[in-house]
Amino acid sequence: MSLPQRIKSYFDAAVAMDYDGPSKAHPIIVLNALKNIIGDNRNNPSQKLLDSMAYQTEKHPQRTDDQKVLDQTAKDGLGLTVFISDLEDACQKGNSIEMEQEAARLQWVSETGLGGLEVLIEVALQGFDRLGLFAYHLQRANAFQQNKENTWIYTRCLLKEICKASLPEPHDKVEHELWVMDQVSGDISQLNKMAAARRLWKGDYVRIDGHRRELSHWFSLLDEGAEKVDGKKIMDGLRDYVNNGGNFFIQMAEHLQDQTNWEEKTIQLEALRYFIKNSTKQWQDVISIHLKELI
Repeated sequence: MSLPQRIKSYFDAAVAMDYDGPSKAHPIIVLNALKNIIGDNRNNPSQKLLDSMAYQTEKHPQRTDDQKVLDQTAKDGLGLTVFISDLEDACQKGNSIEMEQEAARLQWVSETGLGGLEVLIEVALQGFDRLGLFAYHLQRANAFQQNKENTWIYTRCLLKEICKASLPEPHDKVEHELWVMDQVSGDISQLNKMAAARRLWKGDYVRIDGHRRELSHWFSLLDEGAEKVDGKKIMDGLRDYVNNGGNFFIQMAEHLQDQTNWEEKTIQLEALRYFIKNSTKQWQDVISIHLKELI
């Protein structure tokens, strides 16, 4: 099995879990974070990090009724028309049974297999603080080695997370200040969500306008973020990574494996990896401070 196939098998197993914890700690988040870090050295992938991915897939039992839900929907009949608005309305009402039925109907008629998933990601962004980080990493896990015949397990995984709490109403678009997006938050708990929001904003999605409508609302609520610091030296090895790439983040991720809260710290590490690759030089000191605090 190739490296991409192996990683995809971990993703498939994770989204098919019967998971009852908080959305922000769903195993698919740390799995996608690990995938991104492992990608820094595809020729010699870290066995320690791959073993951690395998471990994540064994933490919860697997659902066994995903295909049954699809088959029952087809048996009941799809009707003459399938409307996206029916799924959106079901989500706003919090009717989990109706949500599942409408999502399954969209799954059957979607040529790409993504119809229901794309709608649900937009819906999830209405509750960005609860679901934004999860929705982003789930979307990326599905897009990795994408198989349209196997999208339903990702859609149903997202459905189950949305159903755990009521959603706010859709938000109006806010004319945002782009400079807010360019900041690196001094709040580590907010930093993960900011990384997810920035990547969703810049994504190439069919429903990108709806994504940005919800993201603009979330960004408008942020404070001014971190102040620039006047540090004279960034963390050893970080500047070389910026210039040449390498195993800097792989080695840090391997080091974190020995800590009790390694999953949470790995997610933070991957967010900082994103920022160091995509932020201007003026934020390197802030990123370096966050990295030092993870050790």
